[in-house]
Amino acid sequence: MDILHLVVNCQTYSCVWRTLEKALASPLNSRIMQLHRSFKDLRQGDASVTTYMQHTKSLFDELVVAGRPLSLEDFNFYIFYGFHDKFKDLVSSLVTKAEPLSYADLHNHLLTYEFLHKSSLPAMTAIPPLLPTPSLLPSAHLAHRHHQFDFSRNRSRLRGS
Repeated sequence: MDILHLVVNCQTYSCVWRTLEKALASPLNSRIMQLHRSFKDLRQGDASVTTYMQHTKSLFDELVVAGRPLSLEDFNFYIFYGFHDKFKDLVSSLVTKAEPLSYADLHNHLLTYEFLHKSSLPAMTAIPPLLPTPSLLPSAHLAHRHHQFDFSRNRSRLRGS
């Protein structure tokens, strides 16, 4: 939430805090209705899981500050409802849990699912190896040849000594 516009005319820290408290902590019904409406309109769209979850958490926190926190069940519902269709399998399994998930647990499940189902994941296998292969280093073969030991030439020296 952008709050700079609320405090742009404040000259002191106390003015900033009073203005923010008045604007954000006010349990005005209109603000609470606006926050609930924002939850209902939430959609992940093209946002990453982290961006989407941070947005939902900021709305949740604003309701807490306004004195009207959402239940964890409702919070989970709004998050699930707004997810992209690619998460419907995960949402189906998470909805069946006996207890609602905390923000941290839900975020961890979603990040893992997003990581495992990223379409770019198979492309990571095309990364070249970190260590060079012998075919890439012809000078390594030459260096190896210079250090070969010639047993036939040195055998006569050994017999004579």
